[in-house]
Amino acid sequence: MNKKIYSLFALFFFSWISVAQDLGDFFQGGIIFYKDSAGHGLIVDTAYLEATFEWVPEEPLLSDWGVHWFNNPGTVEEFIGAGHFNTQNLAENNNSHYAGNLTSLSSNGGYSDWFLPSKEELFQVMLNVILIDSVIEVYGGDIIDSSFHWSSSQANTSSAWTFSPYSTNSNTGESSGPFEFAWSKSNSALVRAVRCIDNDCTFMGSPLFGCVDSLAENYNPSAGANDFSCEYIQGCADNSACNFDSLVTFNNLETCDYNCVGCTDSVAQNYLGGHITIEDGSCLYCIDDYQTISVSYDSLIDNSVFFQINNGAVAFGHVTDAGYNEGFCIPDGCYNLYMFADCNITENWVGNTIDIGDFSFTLNAVDASFDFSLGEGYCLGSNLFGCTDSSAFNFNPIALSDDGSCTYFLFGCTDPFACNWDSEATQEDGTCFYPIAIYLDCTGNCLSDSDQDGQCDEIDFDDGLGLVEQELLESNLISMVDIFGKVHKEHNNGSLLFYIYANGKVVKRFRQISP
Repeated sequence: MNKKIYSLFALFFFSWISVAQDLGDFFQGGIIFYKDSAGHGLIVDTAYLEATFEWVPEEPLLSDWGVHWFNNPGTVEEFIGAGHFNTQNLAENNNSHYAGNLTSLSSNGGYSDWFLPSKEELFQVMLNVILIDSVIEVYGGDIIDSSFHWSSSQANTSSAWTFSPYSTNSNTGESSGPFEFAWSKSNSALVRAVRCIDNDCTFMGSPLFGCVDSLAENYNPSAGANDFSCEYIQGCADNSACNFDSLVTFNNLETCDYNCVGCTDSVAQNYLGGHITIEDGSCLYCIDDYQTISVSYDSLIDNSVFFQINNGAVAFGHVTDAGYNEGFCIPDGCYNLYMFADCNITENWVGNTIDIGDFSFTLNAVDASFDFSLGEGYCLGSNLFGCTDSSAFNFNPIALSDDGSCTYFLFGCTDPFACNWDSEATQEDGTCFYPIAIYLDCTGNCLSDSDQDGQCDEIDFDDGLGLVEQELLESNLISMVDIFGKVHKEHNNGSLLFYIYANGKVVKRFRQISP
């Protein structure tokens, strides 16, 4: 009996020894550097993790934290017990050289649950540098370097918290313990992984993770750290909508229906029927004429447009994702309309059409401003009247009524020196043609043929005309030269000379006087 009791005691004692570890013990793949009063603890890896991408070739252990200028909302916790959660969210940035991914992918010591320590967890590593280094000297590994080490806690959009094990007192010059710094995410630092004893990261005094939003269905009043697990009832929470649901905890405006909202008084001019069940105070009882203003929405390119009548004093509207349709009390008269298409103007735009009573206008430019009239008559000085025929050269695209002013292009030859000059043509069409030679008319006949032999005098050298007669055919002769450029005072029989006139004309002449 005593022997059996002794054996049970021995078994209990050695089992307790195997799990009751202390700070500095080499255990479960690393060195224990932190324990709480309940025995939960943290283990640091004996080696640094090497980046898969060498930011600095001489220092391959350096790595960056994550995407620069990118907010990681799931990495803001700093307490002991938050490192594993932070790393899970940081590791979603899939590049393998990021600090969080290096730890998540590590299998050092035969364990796969390593993570990047939170700010407070990394602080505990730095507090115990001497202890950790002394164990590494026995078991082997990398002693803690004096450079910056990444934590998994984001400081802000562009930086994360880092620690170096030593800082210097500015007054005494002595070491004053770990130094913390918000280091840019695009910079590089060392990566040292940690894990929880038995993969249990619940620590005494640390907040619990859970849903912290009291509006959520799974709100946990005991939770002190948001794990983004909140669940909501989605729907329309706008009590002015037709489908308002008081049980909704997450308002989704896209689900709200307002088709039953409007004027519920059947004697009002803008009463639309019995399907309107929610009064919005829009009923109109017009002494003046009642007009409906509608504006089409171009769903082809999802453009938006706004309009105003009389600078908004009469009406104003902004059409963003559906057609606009409102009623107004507007008497007959003259008004000013301004329209402006404020986004998504592309070659596929078909324009936005506004209808006000019998008046209609389609905006096919970025903006337009003009006067228009309602009722009989028109507004003097307005630009509503003009040429409405698009084939006329004075076509007015914003004119609404034709005033008989259209004028049209008449294509033809506009050169009065051409054979086919058209005195009524207003637009040159490139059809002009001219005599093939200066001594011919447009029909090809000689302008001058003294001997009526069918050869124009300018090229007829045997027409029996003497030099005197030939000279009479021209005026202002200033010189006669031969083919060598020699000037002659008279034209001898049987010679070829070039006649040069004051008007720049040069004529080749051969003198052959009949006997």
